[in-house]
Amino acid sequence: MGPKENTTEHKIPAGHIIFDHDGTLVNTEHFPAFLFDGIRELLIELKSKGFELYVWTSRPRRSTLESLGKFDIQQFFSDIYCYDDGLPKPNPMGLERLTPGLQKNKILHIGDSYTDLEGAKAYGIEVVLACWNNADQVNKYHDITDYTALNFIELREVIKGKFYV
Repeated sequence: MGPKENTTEHKIPAGHIIFDHDGTLVNTEHFPAFLFDGIRELLIELKSKGFELYVWTSRPRRSTLESLGKFDIQQFFSDIYCYDDGLPKPNPMGLERLTPGLQKNKILHIGDSYTDLEGAKAYGIEVVLACWNNADQVNKYHDITDYTALNFIELREVIKGKFYV
C-alpha cells in the first residue's frame, strides 16, 4: 500500500457575503422577532454554492448568538462580529476582522441601514441595501448604495451578477 493520499480538498469560496442581523436576517420590529421568509432557504442555497457567510451587527454578542440559535441558522455563518467585539458600526473594524486579507471585490455586504452602507463604503466593499422590511429605503439611500433589493429574488440576481454563480 502506497503513502496515504491527502483527500482533503481546499475549495475556494465562490465569494464572501456579510449579513446584518436586525432588519436583514431577522425582523426585530415585531414581538416576537421572526426570521424573514426566505432567509433560511437563501442561506442554504448560498452555502451549497460555496459561499462563506458572516454576520456584522450592532447587536451585542450574547443576544446575537441567542437569536441565531433560536432560529437555527448559526451553522451557516463562518464568523460573526458584534457591537461588543470592538468598535461598533459604522466603523469598518468588524468587516476587517471578518475578512482579513481577502480581495474586496470578492466580498459583498447586505444590510438595511445607513450605518451598514457607511461602514461598507469605508471598508471599500460593495453593499446591497436590503429593503424587504422597508421599501421606502430605496428612495432614501439610492444615491449611496451599490445595489438595492426589495425581495430575495432581487437579492439573488445581485449575487448572481456580482459573483457569476
